[in-house]
Amino acid sequence: MVHLPPGFHVRDAIWRSLTPAEELVATSFKDDLEILYRSRFTNRTRLHHNLTLEIRPVRLGDDGTLSVLLVNTAGEMEQQVFQLEVYDVVSTPVVQIFTQERNANSSVVPCAFFLTCIASQGSNITYRWTRPDGTALARDKHAVLDNSRVLRAELDFVEDTHLSYTCTVSNAVSQRSVTVDVQKICQKEMGTKDSAYDYRNLLLIVVPLASLFLAAGAILIMHTKQKSGKKKSYEVSESELA
Repeated sequence: MVHLPPGFHVRDAIWRSLTPAEELVATSFKDDLEILYRSRFTNRTRLHHNLTLEIRPVRLGDDGTLSVLLVNTAGEMEQQVFQLEVYDVVSTPVVQIFTQERNANSSVVPCAFFLTCIASQGSNITYRWTRPDGTALARDKHAVLDNSRVLRAELDFVEDTHLSYTCTVSNAVSQRSVTVDVQKICQKEMGTKDSAYDYRNLLLIVVPLASLFLAAGAILIMHTKQKSGKKKSYEVSESELA
């Protein structure tokens, strides 16, 4: 919108596009409005009586610098410059989870994973990762990559209880967010670790017990055979006496 200095009575106004190419867009000479100039905005401009230039509809690629030169009744000039930026509305992003292979030799195995956030539509998009309540993430356990499109997290099973993340995509005209819960991923990782741990502990208990039972069974069988042999010899001797 054109800003008129106090006491500046406009006689003429000239609107031009300066970049990407210099073009005449609209003029006003003694209240005679003219917009029929061949420019990249042809058939999409309207010059209001307050000298404001309206462009509708705007399109992607209309970005550039425009200026208006104001001339008052005393012949004094005032130039104002405007930057036109056009943004496409961002779409709701899609978040994907990729688990990271754990180190089998590590005694304390964290829940490590990558989250990728991609908005398929939008221009000049900014990505941001937070907790669902908007709080920032702990830097010692999180790292952002690829202009914040990717989040890497390494969590501890016991200490970390906040297992939800929000990816927010935004530009100057729109904003969308999506929240993802990684609790199942970490529980699965913990379950795998615990199962292996329990299995190893089970082997440490079962194998010695099984060996003990086998040894005891062998001793019992040998003892039973010895008793049977003695009894049979005794019975044979009595028959011979008869």
